[in-house]
Amino acid sequence: MSAEILKFGPNDGPVLPRSEGPQKSPNFKFERPDWTLFRSVGTLSQKAGVPAARLRRLVLKELTDNALDAGATVQVSDDECDRGVIYSVRDYGPGIDGSPADIARMFSINRPLVSSKLWRMPQRGALGNGLRVVAGAVAASQGWLRVTTRNQSMVLTPQEDGSTAVVSESTHFPVGTLIEIVFGPQIPDDDHALAWAHQAIAMAGGSAYTGRTSPHWYDGDAFFDILQATDRPVREFIANLDGCSGAKAGNVAAQFKGRACDSLSRVEATQLLTLARNLSKPVRPERLGAIGPLSIRGSDFTGYGCKKDSISVGGRSPKAAVPFVVEAWAASARISPAATLLINRTPITGKFTTHFEKGEMTLWGCGLANDVKIPRGKRFDVFINITTPYCPITTDGKEPDLSLFDTQIVEAVQKAVNGARRAMSATDRKLTQKSVVLDNLEDAIDKASGDRKYRFNLRQVYYVLRPIVQEALSIELTYNNLEGIITDYEKERGDIEGMYRDPRGTLYHPHTGENIALGTLAVEQYTRPAWTFNKVLYIEKEGFFEALKAVGWPELNDCALLTSKGYSTRAVRDFLDLLGDDDEPVTVFCVHDADGPGTMIYQTLQEATQARPRRRVEIINLGLEPWEAVDAGLRVETIEKRKVPVADYVASRSDGGYWKGWLQTSRVELNEMSTPAFIEWLDAKMEMLRAEKIVPPAIVIKDRLNAEIERRLRQQITDRILLDAKIDDQVRAALGEREQIDAEEHELRAWFKENQGKLWTDWVCEVVTANIAIGAKP
Repeated sequence: MSAEILKFGPNDGPVLPRSEGPQKSPNFKFERPDWTLFRSVGTLSQKAGVPAARLRRLVLKELTDNALDAGATVQVSDDECDRGVIYSVRDYGPGIDGSPADIARMFSINRPLVSSKLWRMPQRGALGNGLRVVAGAVAASQGWLRVTTRNQSMVLTPQEDGSTAVVSESTHFPVGTLIEIVFGPQIPDDDHALAWAHQAIAMAGGSAYTGRTSPHWYDGDAFFDILQATDRPVREFIANLDGCSGAKAGNVAAQFKGRACDSLSRVEATQLLTLARNLSKPVRPERLGAIGPLSIRGSDFTGYGCKKDSISVGGRSPKAAVPFVVEAWAASARISPAATLLINRTPITGKFTTHFEKGEMTLWGCGLANDVKIPRGKRFDVFINITTPYCPITTDGKEPDLSLFDTQIVEAVQKAVNGARRAMSATDRKLTQKSVVLDNLEDAIDKASGDRKYRFNLRQVYYVLRPIVQEALSIELTYNNLEGIITDYEKERGDIEGMYRDPRGTLYHPHTGENIALGTLAVEQYTRPAWTFNKVLYIEKEGFFEALKAVGWPELNDCALLTSKGYSTRAVRDFLDLLGDDDEPVTVFCVHDADGPGTMIYQTLQEATQARPRRRVEIINLGLEPWEAVDAGLRVETIEKRKVPVADYVASRSDGGYWKGWLQTSRVELNEMSTPAFIEWLDAKMEMLRAEKIVPPAIVIKDRLNAEIERRLRQQITDRILLDAKIDDQVRAALGEREQIDAEEHELRAWFKENQGKLWTDWVCEVVTANIAIGAKP
């Protein structure tokens, strides 16, 4: 039994005359058992985690939770009686097992905290304090409590010493349990005393977890704690873990045969946990079940979102792998918006609210301070439920810390809000391609990515959205229009996580001859080869690549080649930003056609765009500029008169007005130059800019010199040792002493059942490793 130490304050001792100086507290120490905090309303609120005004609804919720966790159908009601209001919680489950004395002990506030809640399960409740709160509410308010179950009716009366007296009589009540409770006047009235109980009942539908607690749900500390809390045999304990029943339990517990759980040391507990994990698979979030779309007490929740994932949590290794399911429901709020948060289908006692401002709904409380995008001027009622076997709590009142789940909560709520928004009547808003796309974007991404499990590209999203736009507006959504909408979207909210762009460019490394197809994934995985190039030439025309490579131009200039087929893609801009963040110096040059789009290639390559800020590395514009092309006498093409975008640097020239007008009707391509003329032109530009070869810092040169000396010496010494040892003769002799290994196809097929992600050669390596280990000489 826990106890706390109380000390007298300065006013608790005898009053001394002023002449005797300052008063001092007497050197007394007082202890009181933890259970005494449950027998007065003030301290009961502290343990329950709610103010006195919410104690009625908390007690009735706790009773309802217990019945629902037993798999029962539950009904709640309130009626007037001569004592005041009598609340009833009636279920049709198996009833409460035990004698009247056993049941009285369950409802006693002085009992030790004996609870199955140390088993991590996706069930209601978290600490096992529920029945002590119920008994405490009756004791603190001098109320009345009756439990009727298994043909017994028991009036329970909490006593001053923390025990509970019982008066029992036989009755006809063969099915379920009826708990009736009357609160005394010390606990304030609550017009919504049954609200939390009704919410828990409403959330009891859908599918639920039917397995046992998993060893993967515990970290080293939690597993040691639960072992210390029971004296049951280790084998019996292990047999109650998911995936560890039957013969597996014997295998896991073999080295602890005859031992009780609480006899294991912390090191032994960790060993046991590791063994149990090795014989069981982690529980996938899908196994936890889900409630699904619903309607709660007359409110039409037209939007629904669901996110499933796992997190790694805990202190002492091994960490716990905890699955969870976040579900959210949303409805357009007609009066003041309401926000309700539930853990494992029952309302929390912590404070959770929403705040609306400038097109955002902020989820606030229990470790959350996250924004969800909503239409300006709209408000939404939101229900959120998290199903998980373990949720960190921060108070005795079970206030959860939801910061571990914040990303998935926001995504689920966003999806629910989008659904509720789509369900608004057409008169509430004007439908456009953009609004339809954004309303359905999250769902389309979920479908394209398999609920965010896989990477996806924008074209996959396009094929999901195209029929939706067609049905809503009777017009065709073009891919270019979708790209524009997504660009605006990402400018405001950041890049869409998990979406990659197809490679539309090429990067060539000098001296290594490596060609890299440049797309989103390639840039994410890119590592710059050390001190291999100090320049990058971005060139609009990919056709010049091979010509420059054929004459060794990249190697002569220590210059990488880069192109993106006519326009600067995000992948190219992100690649240049990577170089800008690197410690090695680099100079980037841009070559383009002498036309309006060519000037814009340079501008978008250097300056900020809707989707990306300005480059973190400076770009040197080599041209070809229109005035250069005309001076060189290159053939000028006439283009169809239309509005051609032109870069700002053209207009900023003193004669910029002329050239801006010229670019509206004229252009000169780089291809007007022959290969020799182009290379000569390029060399002249590099000479003018005094571009130099790579000369690394002295420390880099020194390290490379010494590393190369070591490598050469190591190779020479290794070759000499192998020659002296006649290694080939030794290998032939060792092979002659061994029998040939037969290749059995059925063994390989059986191995694939547990190793589907591997190649058959991995099996060969495992077999050979085992064979050599068995035959190894001491």
